[in-house]
Parts: sequence; structure tokens; C-alpha cells
Amino acid sequence: MNLNFKKVVTNPAFIFVSVILCTTVAEAATYGGNTGAGGTMFKPFFDFIYEAATGYLGRGLALTAGIVGLGAGAMSGQARLALVGIPFAIFGIFGPVIADSFFTSAIIL
Repeated sequence: MNLNFKKVVTNPAFIFVSVILCTTVAEAATYGGNTGAGGTMFKPFFDFIYEAATGYLGRGLALTAGIVGLGAGAMSGQARLALVGIPFAIFGIFGPVIADSFFTSAIIL
């Protein structure tokens, strides 16, 4: 049981998600108790995250992941690493636009 817990806690994905969660909570806490006004207090936070994901930061990270995947695959001689890097780059570039269209679309059945 203890060994599995150590594997989970030291997993880079777990650490990354934990940092993002803590950052989100800290950012949300800075807006105080005025959160009942339709979410207008969170608009600057949303705008920052959306612009970072769709702007040069998000695209730069996506392309960097693709290049690192290709480079690691070429150096190790395994196509698997390259096949992980390229979809990550594609998702990083098109993912925010897809997520935005998903959450802002109104489908009424």
C-alpha cells in the first residue's frame, strides 16, 4: 500500500495537476467573497488562462512538446516517442479552440 502511494505522489502528472489545482485555488481566492455576481469576478482569470492557452504561450508549449517528442524519438530510435509528441502538439494548438466551442455552443434537443 505504501509503495503504491509513493508511486502516485512522485508521478510527474500528479505533481503537475497538483500545482495547477493549487494555482487555480489561489487565483480564485484572490477575488474574495464577491463571487455571486454571475462569475464576473473570475472574468480576468478566465481571460488570462484563455489568452495564455490560445496565444503564443500555449502554441509555443505545444510546438515545443512536439519537437521534444520528435527529437527524443529520433535519438532513442523509437517511433513511439514521436507518436506521442505530435498528437500532443496538435491537441495543444487546437484543443483550446475546441474546448471553447464546446462550452459556448448551445445545443438544444
